[in-house]
Amino acid sequence: MNSRQTFSEDGAYYPFPSNRRRYYEKLDRFPGDLLVVGDAIASSNPVYGEGMSAAALHALVPHHTLADDGFGHLAVRLFDEAKPVIDTAWLIAVGADFQFPQTTGPKPRGAGLMGSYLSRLNRKAHTDRELAQRLLRVMVMEKSPPSLFRSSVIGRVLEPSIQFLHHTNT
Repeated sequence: MNSRQTFSEDGAYYPFPSNRRRYYEKLDRFPGDLLVVGDAIASSNPVYGEGMSAAALHALVPHHTLADDGFGHLAVRLFDEAKPVIDTAWLIAVGADFQFPQTTGPKPRGAGLMGSYLSRLNRKAHTDRELAQRLLRVMVMEKSPPSLFRSSVIGRVLEPSIQFLHHTNT
């Protein structure tokens, strides 16, 4: 059982539905024999679903880091190598959070415009298979978020939606 998971008669829920990130890479010093991985670096609201993908990708980082350069300055190197994985998951989670007016904290620059674009992309993905596949690939972290900003994707997202009104005589 996840330590954050709580059970009630109505089912399970997470009483900590938020995102947390710790910037260990910004520390001047770090204990040499300590390794920090997974949720200890960054954890996200489970409702977004990218946490398991981020954990799987992050689990590969120590393997590659050790294979490349051995144990020297391992913790610092792990933070550097994990940063792209964590940054992508963080962007997805925090960007989604700012769609809700209750969200507090520093709003990343461009989050409003980004949120509007992603909301429209999400709506369009309901009826556009290509957009749905591209969005899913980003959500499971197979592709990076910038892939949603290729000109072919932007064109499909910003294309006007045509809705026909059906009038009946009664």
